[in-house]
Amino acid sequence: MSRRGDPGYYYLFLLLACLGALTQQALILPYNNNNNNNNNNNNNNNNNNNNNNNNNNNNNNNSNAHNDALLASLEPTTPTPPHQQLDQHYPIPQIPGFGLSFAFDPRFPVPPLALYRTTIQLMYELANRDWESVIHAMAAGKEPGSKVVILFVNPLSPTAPQQLQVMHCVAALYRAVVAMTDGVVFCHLKCHMSVWEVEVGAMRVAPLEEALGGGLGEGGGNGSLSDAAAVVGSGNDEGMLDNNTSTRKGGLKADSGHMRDPNYPHFTLAYHFFGKAIPSKEVSMAILEAMTTAAPFSSKVECKELLAMSPHGGCSIVIESVGGAATLFTYGWATRALKLLYQELVVPQRRWGDLVLVLMWKEERFGELRMLRVARGRNGIGAVASER
Repeated sequence: MSRRGDPGYYYLFLLLACLGALTQQALILPYNNNNNNNNNNNNNNNNNNNNNNNNNNNNNNNSNAHNDALLASLEPTTPTPPHQQLDQHYPIPQIPGFGLSFAFDPRFPVPPLALYRTTIQLMYELANRDWESVIHAMAAGKEPGSKVVILFVNPLSPTAPQQLQVMHCVAALYRAVVAMTDGVVFCHLKCHMSVWEVEVGAMRVAPLEEALGGGLGEGGGNGSLSDAAAVVGSGNDEGMLDNNTSTRKGGLKADSGHMRDPNYPHFTLAYHFFGKAIPSKEVSMAILEAMTTAAPFSSKVECKELLAMSPHGGCSIVIESVGGAATLFTYGWATRALKLLYQELVVPQRRWGDLVLVLMWKEERFGELRMLRVARGRNGIGAVASER
């Protein structure tokens, strides 16, 4: 007999169907949970990977920043132009509103030693004039045997409110020679001077032959210092011997001796060379520095002490008043001693080295000059002048 119509069979079928559904759900739930857990783990792993990537990026950024800083520290800095360097060390008081512009022309080179000789001669003449006196025209270097001429010209009328003064010429001459020396370029130079943007004068440095061939406005182009340096080398000429004790025929050969001023017979210099040789450029620039330092003072004022050092710090000069003579030791005598030292002793003898000068008036000491080699840089030591 068929049991298909039996109600109990029907209920049994429903019971088995429910059990099968529950069993299937039980089998599915662990699978889904495992998948969810796996997905969560994968998400966590992805987050960890992202964090690791972020950390790596941060590390890379930090590393790149460190490398950039390191590279920046190794890169050479841009050299400071000479006219900006002079603001850090300047042997005379700053002149309000004063400005300079230089134009170098390498087609006309000048011998360095001849340039220094003419410069020191001209600076001596300027230092013995009143600091604020007017200059209408002035020249140096046209004496026999000279190879370089330096000219100052004032284009203004005598009634103009601004005028070319000694102070402007001293500043222009000093800065020009320092610029040439720093750039190792010695050539034709034109310089225009202004006060509060009003041109008050011009300076020209030129070989004597070229200078005689034209006026101030001829020769001399628009070249910068770097342009000229690329064409003109050191321009080494006779006598610019950096470490030597050589002599020149007719020069003073002894280590010690006396020299009398040809224009002032009572003014005598007793000299003694000793110690180490000094580069000729350092000697020349130290003497120029000392003269420039003395220029603002009246030549009739007593010079108690004058200290100077070449701009590169290789040579120092000390001048002191020692008293004992009837004549006062003034800035005029100090600058004259510097001029005689360079033009009558050091250059003719080609003796660039440590020395002591005892300055005497009528055989009585009234001043002393010491020139010494300095093995280190300036290190903050500048040129100083004082008066009683």
